[in-house]
Amino acid sequence: MPQNTGSYDISTLLAARFQSAAQFGLSTITDILTADIAAHNAIVTQMVSEMAEVTSDRQRIYGTSVGGDMTEVDEYGAAPTQRSLPGSTVGFPLKLFQFNLGWTEKWLQTRTPADLAIAVQGAQKAHLKAVTRELKRAIFVSANYTHRDHLVDNVDLAVKRFVNADSANIPDGPNGEAFAGATHTHYDGEASLTAPFLKAVINNVIEHGHGGNVKVAISRTDETAVRALTGFTGYQDPRLVFGASTTGVPAQRLDITRLDNRAIGIFEGAEVWVKPWAIANYVFAWDAGDSRKPLAYRQRDNQALQGLRIASTFSSHPLVAQFMEAEYGIGVWTRTNGAVLYFANATYADPTIS
Repeated sequence: MPQNTGSYDISTLLAARFQSAAQFGLSTITDILTADIAAHNAIVTQMVSEMAEVTSDRQRIYGTSVGGDMTEVDEYGAAPTQRSLPGSTVGFPLKLFQFNLGWTEKWLQTRTPADLAIAVQGAQKAHLKAVTRELKRAIFVSANYTHRDHLVDNVDLAVKRFVNADSANIPDGPNGEAFAGATHTHYDGEASLTAPFLKAVINNVIEHGHGGNVKVAISRTDETAVRALTGFTGYQDPRLVFGASTTGVPAQRLDITRLDNRAIGIFEGAEVWVKPWAIANYVFAWDAGDSRKPLAYRQRDNQALQGLRIASTFSSHPLVAQFMEAEYGIGVWTRTNGAVLYFANATYADPTIS
């Protein structure tokens, strides 16, 4: 008789609807859920790592500017002493998020494995939603704030945004450009979306030395308006392309598999992306190829406390738990590697993010 081979996965639990979790085997359920949660955490980490450095640091020094001018002197001359500008401290928050499970011993005796799987899937969806919300707040909210690190030792952390005219020192540009910390900002407003202002947002990033792989994120709501801008070159829809390229150069094909998460074309050398986390009437530009990522995604240094996890009361009974938890926070790290344009008003306004 042939033997079935393979391993249990979350679909096994979803299919188990006619026996209790206790009858199915709590140890087996624990192994399945642990593997599924680990896979979910890997997906979340991959998602945020596109623009965030994953770290356990809670604060760093950013913005030290090493520069100066060479002075011509004669053989007896001595150039004046020049000093480097000190950097400023940027902090990364750490917050605790919970999803209520309410699993008790009696619950496990009467509920099915499918009930457990559905609850975990609900927590995973809520976790992904919460991470996306914190990502959007880190990008689009313009005001610095102080975060009390209450999960560690109650030290106050200065959480900064992208360059926002807060008088902090800004590193010189690659060609010696100097920027006034009291006036230079990467949060701009304009009454309507125009090619010159979109170009200006891209230049806000490039002029600081970030230019290897600049991307522009827009909402699907604004895709038509961006496509209409002078200088925008759209990728070709493969369903509408016939025969070979007339130029002999392969054309970039438009991704038709995911309409709210795809590159749609090129503008001023930057690749324009429709992103599911982008907000209508806002454009975000950043250099995705720079090792100095725009954001930092802070977690605990203890790996057992990283990512989404079942917060069990007793480690010997991991499924008897009231909550699933995740501890993390997102803050701006490279303050110059990101710029936002709000094109519904001449003055920048923070969006409402819930």
